[in-house]
Amino acid sequence: MTHSPFPGMDPYLEARGIWSDVHIRLMNMFAEQLTPLLTPKYTAELDTEIVIDQILPIEDGYPKGYRPDVSVIERSGMDAPVGVAVAAPPAIAPLELSWPTIEEVRLVSLKIRQKANNRIVTAIELLSPTNKRVGEPREKYIRKRLDYHEAEIRLVEIDLLRKYKRMPFSENAPKSAYLIISPKNRVRFYAWPVQLAERLPIVPIPLPHPDVPVQLDIQLALNTAYQRARYDLRIDYSRLPKPPLTKAEETWLREFLSI
Repeated sequence: MTHSPFPGMDPYLEARGIWSDVHIRLMNMFAEQLTPLLTPKYTAELDTEIVIDQILPIEDGYPKGYRPDVSVIERSGMDAPVGVAVAAPPAIAPLELSWPTIEEVRLVSLKIRQKANNRIVTAIELLSPTNKRVGEPREKYIRKRLDYHEAEIRLVEIDLLRKYKRMPFSENAPKSAYLIISPKNRVRFYAWPVQLAERLPIVPIPLPHPDVPVQLDIQLALNTAYQRARYDLRIDYSRLPKPPLTKAEETWLREFLSI
């Protein structure tokens, strides 16, 4: 099997040990697909940022070694009546803790540049856990979004990760496994909420007036990346994917894969 069994996004590709590779390959597929549509007036350029990411080991929502903030107060020997023997307090069992995992993460974005003036006109961002996880990298990415807006750079944002909170919008985005947005104008955008069983969309990549948008087939790019990377050799489809699915998604997946 050299292709994913799923009609849309393959949830097994979201796994921590695979996603970083998927991210880089998929961005390359976007550039490869768009380049012939953009020439000769525009270029599609990959831009790589190295981010130092600190990942806390989490189990059931709490860091490893977590224990409730409850203590038992023992009476000391000075408080005991005279002549009464006081038992030694029981030894306190140690906790096992883990250092945060420090990783270098390559975040790749795609910039469409106008050849005549060398100006960036559109950016395509494929979100990673580093962007979405609560903390400084997320805040930095949110500021980057604002910088795009201030510079009048059109942002196409592709979120193919079910884990962590969505990026903020003025309205509540509908609940879905995945979400893709592409700007309609300076203040409004088109949104594609995609469920697990649905094909990823073909989205318009906007260009300055009077040039019409070019079309990016996200599903085609994902399928090509999957086949070239042979992800089927790295995935065990007999087990449920991580991060966990919703109950409805798990029911559909078990029936779809017969597991």
